[in-house]
Amino acid sequence: MRSGYYFYSSKPGFLAKIKGLYWAILLGLSSLSPTAQNSLIVLSASINSAIQSQAITPPASLIPWGWDAGLKIRRVAGYYPDSPVYFESCPDGIEGKCYGSIPNRSGFYTLAYGSFSQKEKVGPTGKLSCIPNEAENPNAPNDRILMEANQSEPVGTPPVKGRCPYFFYWRNHGVGDSPSAYLINDSLAFPHIPFGYGSFYIGLQENLKTYAGTYGGLDHKNRVMTPLYSSVEGVRLKLRAKVCFADKSSDLYRKIRVHTDMTFYNLKRHQGFGVSVNLMDYVVQEGKVSTLPELIREPKVLEYSLPLFHVNGKLWNVTPRDLKFTIDQSSDCNLPLENLPFQDVYVPFKAIFERLIAEGKIDRRLTENAILSSTIVVGLEQWGRNRSEVEISDRSLLISLPPMISFWENFAKLSPFPVKLRG
Repeated sequence: MRSGYYFYSSKPGFLAKIKGLYWAILLGLSSLSPTAQNSLIVLSASINSAIQSQAITPPASLIPWGWDAGLKIRRVAGYYPDSPVYFESCPDGIEGKCYGSIPNRSGFYTLAYGSFSQKEKVGPTGKLSCIPNEAENPNAPNDRILMEANQSEPVGTPPVKGRCPYFFYWRNHGVGDSPSAYLINDSLAFPHIPFGYGSFYIGLQENLKTYAGTYGGLDHKNRVMTPLYSSVEGVRLKLRAKVCFADKSSDLYRKIRVHTDMTFYNLKRHQGFGVSVNLMDYVVQEGKVSTLPELIREPKVLEYSLPLFHVNGKLWNVTPRDLKFTIDQSSDCNLPLENLPFQDVYVPFKAIFERLIAEGKIDRRLTENAILSSTIVVGLEQWGRNRSEVEISDRSLLISLPPMISFWENFAKLSPFPVKLRG
């Protein structure tokens, strides 16, 4: 998810901030343990942060993996099926339904969406959430409180009210007429957004089941869904994106980013680690690489501490240099996204993790038998009043097969009969 200074407890009734909710869902933790406090880690942007190409395994030599290799299955649902703002879109589910027809942990995507909150107003009640596509209904409320009042600002800030800014659709404009996931984040029409205060976010993700009352999509015992760290190399996808900026010079924070994330969890040590890679980012005032931190680590939370690092893909040389937003300069932001070409992206997560491990930012011991606990297929976050759109297709997790000798060595250890290995 987006960089957070958001805290949570393991119990839904004590979720203190909306970002914490997303991390609780993402990690799929059934038991949490206290850990030492994390400190902020900042790595200056320089050529030294780039990953050399020889450290990256070529994607052509890897194997598409996961419960939905190629993004072929159209199933997305919310976390809390009993929430008043529960959302689902499952054309491939039984009778087009998700909850009640797709077994838990059988594989489906979840949507994360929400805005900044200082109080306990998230979770099953959804008091500060809204339903994607709700704004298409002319009778939809236009005074939802999307951000609470923030008295910590120098002059105080009123709550941000408006229609739900989030939209999600399954489309058939993908690669080879395959399905694609289409996300929109639209805050253009809001009357105001306070300076330096919160952001709007929508993300398509895969995650484990967490606790009673939630609806999760991955099974931690299934190595197709949750492969081991040792075999995961990266993620391949195709995307296209555009952004519209209105003439709102009073919005001092007008930024946008598209990112993809991956986290692992060590079941034995009850600790996890993750990386969020910025695929695209943009600052309207400057029109250049975002001033978002290149590399940060999540601060300590109440009961669990996750080393989550945010990496700028271009500066780290792990995303294409020409990967960028199309700026829609039409008067009504009506440039069709399907008219734009898809851009090919391969994110070498293994190379990124190994770099962080070598620098001592992630404990190597955590990778031993660690399972993939979540992936954010695509996240769309923005500050200020903008309209951003992103479409993603042909997305797969890529793995490398372990050497055959490792298989036979393990077989020899487990076999009740004497096994002699040649070589």
